[in-house]
Amino acid sequence: MPRSLTQLDHIVLLLPHQDIVNPPDWITKNFTVSAGGKHADGKTENRLIMFKDGTYLELIAFINDDPEKRKGHWWDRACGIVDFALTTRSTDVDFAGLQSRLEDSGSDIRYKQPIEGGRVTDKRKELKWKVTFPEDTVTRGMVPFWCHDVTPREWRVPAIDGNTHHPCGAMGIDGVVIEVANGQVSRIDRALGAITQEQRKGKNAFSTGTPFDIGRTQGPTIEVRERHSIGKTDEEVRLTLVLQSPAKNGLPDIEQKIGDGKVIIQFVK
Repeated sequence: MPRSLTQLDHIVLLLPHQDIVNPPDWITKNFTVSAGGKHADGKTENRLIMFKDGTYLELIAFINDDPEKRKGHWWDRACGIVDFALTTRSTDVDFAGLQSRLEDSGSDIRYKQPIEGGRVTDKRKELKWKVTFPEDTVTRGMVPFWCHDVTPREWRVPAIDGNTHHPCGAMGIDGVVIEVANGQVSRIDRALGAITQEQRKGKNAFSTGTPFDIGRTQGPTIEVRERHSIGKTDEEVRLTLVLQSPAKNGLPDIEQKIGDGKVIIQFVK
C-alpha cells in the first residue's frame, strides 16, 4: 500500500448507553468488542472494535442517556455513524499548512485550534490526546477531525488478546462514504483534497492510509456523494463505514435502525 501523508484513525458510532454496557446481537455476532472507558468531560464513555490495520470503530454513548450531557455536545444527534478521525505519523497536525491548503481550496472550511482530550481506561490508566475539530461553518461528519496521541498510541488502541479477530472477518477499514445534499458535494470535495493531500481516486474520492500495512495494494478511500432524498427529520450528513473482509461472500451488510437514526456498515473483499 502506498505511504500516505494522512491515515484513518477511527470512526465514531453513537449508540444508546445500554448498547455500550451490553452490546446487542447485531454487534456481538459480527465483532469482538474491547473495553474502553469514560471520557475526561464526564459526558460520554466508549468501547472499541479494533482492526488489524490499526484503525478502530469507537462505540460511544452519553452516560445514562442523560439529556443534560448531550446539551451543546458536537455529537448531540441521532444514533449512527456520526464522525470520523484522521491522524498522521507526526505527533501533531500541521495546523498552519492545513489552514493554508483549505484557504486555497475555496471551500470556506477551516479548523479550530487543537485541544486536549482524554479518558480513563477500565484499568484506571489515563490516556491523553489532542483533537482538532472543524469550525462550525460545516456540519460535523462532513469532513474529518484529527486525533494525535500525547500518551503512547498503543495505550489508546491496544491490539491484544485476539481483539482484532472478528466473526465477520473484518480486517480493516476500506473507506468512508459521506453523503450530503447536492449543493455541498463540490465544497466537501475541495476540502477533502486539501485535507488528505492525496490525488483523486475516482470521482469525489481520495485515498488515505492506515496506521498498519496489512498487505493491501491500495489504502482506504474517503468519498463524498450526493444524498438524493433528505427528509425533514434526517441529518444533514449521512456516513457509511466500509469494511474489508475476506469473508464477504454471503456476509450481509449491516443496516440497523436505532430510534431516528440508522447504522450503515458495508463489507467488501
